[in-house]
Amino acid sequence: MRSFRIISPILGLLTVSCQVKPYAPPPRPAEVTSVEVEVRDFEGRPEAYAVVSGNLSSSAAQLVDAKQSREDRTIFLEVLEQTPRGANLLTDLALSPPFQTRIPVELLGLPPGPCVLMTNGIETPFVIPSLHAMLVSSEAPDPAGAPAISLLDEFIPIEEFQSSSPN
Repeated sequence: MRSFRIISPILGLLTVSCQVKPYAPPPRPAEVTSVEVEVRDFEGRPEAYAVVSGNLSSSAAQLVDAKQSREDRTIFLEVLEQTPRGANLLTDLALSPPFQTRIPVELLGLPPGPCVLMTNGIETPFVIPSLHAMLVSSEAPDPAGAPAISLLDEFIPIEEFQSSSPN
């Protein structure tokens, strides 16, 4: 009888740990109906956001982190949704609830000019504007009205160099 008291809690723990737990299936592409690209200036640097609208596959589906990749001047944005296994669907929303989300588009390393954003098969062209330099000075302006410093609004290429290391 004493061994039963010791084994009983152990069997209970084994039973609980061996139960099948629900998990989420892998994410899949969401149904995207429209994409707009907002390009604006942030402290002299261009930044872009994709405003994506569409429909989820069910009332239990949720948007998950989008995936981005780039090939030349084409940016690929994959908007994904995921539905937890065993989720209860609401009857009044069971047919494709709409969504709208705003996703930052990675522009790092792209020079100014035309680009294309491909979002779940929808192609949206946009233009990356030139960088704008600003000068902030605490000094009083020149009375003659001529600027003391002039700035160029262009890219300065950075050349890669190979360091020679002694062998």
